[in-house]
Amino acid sequence: MIHATPMFLVLSLCTVLGVVSIRAQHAGDILIGQTAAGGLGATNLPDRTIFLSPVASGTFRGWSSTVLGFDGIVATNGANALNPLAAGANVHLEVMTIDPGLSLRSFSAPAVVFADEPGEQLRIGGTGSLHNHPLIFIDSAVVGTNFAGRLGVTFRLVDIGTAGLLPSAAYSLSFSPVLPANLAITRTAAGPTISFGTSAGLAYQLQAAPTPTGPWISEGGAIVGTGGMAQSSVSASSSTRFFRVRSVPDN
Repeated sequence: MIHATPMFLVLSLCTVLGVVSIRAQHAGDILIGQTAAGGLGATNLPDRTIFLSPVASGTFRGWSSTVLGFDGIVATNGANALNPLAAGANVHLEVMTIDPGLSLRSFSAPAVVFADEPGEQLRIGGTGSLHNHPLIFIDSAVVGTNFAGRLGVTFRLVDIGTAGLLPSAAYSLSFSPVLPANLAITRTAAGPTISFGTSAGLAYQLQAAPTPTGPWISEGGAIVGTGGMAQSSVSASSSTRFFRVRSVPDN
């Protein structure tokens, strides 16, 4: 017997608005430093769309994530000619352009501290304490509950502290909602074929288990979404199996 578990898409990262948790440094954080000319700069920016998880908490309804992180360079980065920040720096992200419905919010006070218009700023941190994961939010009240596109922001880094560092160049990021995978099963002579919807650029892993609580075992390799339907075939079995799809890192 074959079942598709009601959990259509299980995400590796869940965001709850307004709840503070321990934030550890991640290898994927954007690293901030200063140039030899005395300006701010950043490296290790993501080269792909960042996907946001569904959220429905009070007035926050749409999609959000805290996966985007910032941190300070701790040693001279020769490849990008960036050095650790001078004492007294107070770094803010300043919005240059931003699509309607997208906002960058304070992790600890998302309802009151945010930037969603050109010229607005969001504090990242100071010298020696730059690690920050702002909350990125797409508002379904603005873009609609069935939104499946991308929203972008262009920003620069500015120093409003005593270090007197010059503004950085402009950087751009894009964000998109994770869409429900909506599993469907087709029986064939060779075994069942699992079909599911995908978000372009997001990687998916089909998993199977003998019960809805696991243990879950991956079936085949990861599939990178195209924005359309994906399929994965599994071998025939006389045992009861449940299936789910998880989002996974594709790098």
